Amino acid sequence: MSAKSRNRNWLAGLVAGTAALAAATVAAQAQEKVTISLIQILTVQEWPSEVAAGARAAVKDLGEDKVELRVLGPAGFELAKQAQVTLSEVERGTDAIILSNVAPGAMIEPAAMLAERGVPVTWIVSAPPDEVPNAFFVGVDPYAVGESGAELILSELEEKTGKSPSELSGDVVQGLCVPGLPVLTRRMEALEDAFKEKAPNVNFIPPFDSKLDLTQSYAAWNQAVQKYPDALFYTDPCEDPNKNIQKIRTDDGIDVPQVYYDNPEVARQAVKDGEITGIVSSNRFTEGYLAVWVTARGLMDGGDFPSGWVKVPHKVIDPSNVDAYISAWENDGAGLREFFDPEITGTRDISLSDLPPASDYDGSN
Repeated sequence: MSAKSRNRNWLAGLVAGTAALAAATVAAQAQEKVTISLIQILTVQEWPSEVAAGARAAVKDLGEDKVELRVLGPAGFELAKQAQVTLSEVERGTDAIILSNVAPGAMIEPAAMLAERGVPVTWIVSAPPDEVPNAFFVGVDPYAVGESGAELILSELEEKTGKSPSELSGDVVQGLCVPGLPVLTRRMEALEDAFKEKAPNVNFIPPFDSKLDLTQSYAAWNQAVQKYPDALFYTDPCEDPNKNIQKIRTDDGIDVPQVYYDNPEVARQAVKDGEITGIVSSNRFTEGYLAVWVTARGLMDGGDFPSGWVKVPHKVIDPSNVDAYISAWENDGAGLREFFDPEITGTRDISLSDLPPASDYDGSN
């Protein structure tokens, strides 16, 4: 059968296969050595490289004689290509898929295909859609990330203004690069909730479309800053828009708090240089590590593959630990493994029974 015919049959099967999502959790026999395929949504940015580095560190700790790891995915953000890579891995033969998920609705049909084939799936980055039953998800709580961001910002505002949070007033300008993604919107909800409770006189302007593209985002954020030059601070849950906020602020000499929720090199250096308040890291290294570790455990233990949410601890990067963090990146395997050791060892051997459901992720339950 040609590749084209195979793909056509697969797509037809996806439409018919959604009913397979109603199947029970995948059961597996205990195995001494397992093959795990990590399918990334993209590979060109720093954060997926961090996921991969964490995944490889877990294999090293578990033993390469016990786990074979394949790391794959399209270079850029292409959901169709990610689905094709997933299909290829299933046909090639793998014991489990770790699936990087950033667009939950787009993953319903691929999830149906995997359930139909009996391939266990561990979801990372963002929880799967609620239509996926018995989902097994490994990831940070985005609401907790937003709460920590609010604490950093409130602390700096109090220091800069000499006012308590209850005395603060002014506008907060918000951007959002992709509407509707819980991994982003939950960060924003937590930030706003924290200010409503502690600084109720602060006004949050509804978020504007801050764009995914770096150049388009710069134009959007530059316009927003020009419109609100005296804002209390500017915030965005997305990486490239935050880079642009930082650039505009430093170019224009705007001294207000800023928190990143991703940790690219420019952000790490900016914390060291005092240009931004800090990073509330979604801890992609630990996420990749734990995803491989608990997936391997689930396969090796046999029985029903786990379901529920393994919560990855987020980590605050501020002036107190940024030097150690920058040094850790110089060897992104061993260095980051050592830096994140408290989060890794404090989580990896938790019980995989009675986990909270993955559906808790979006806060609707």
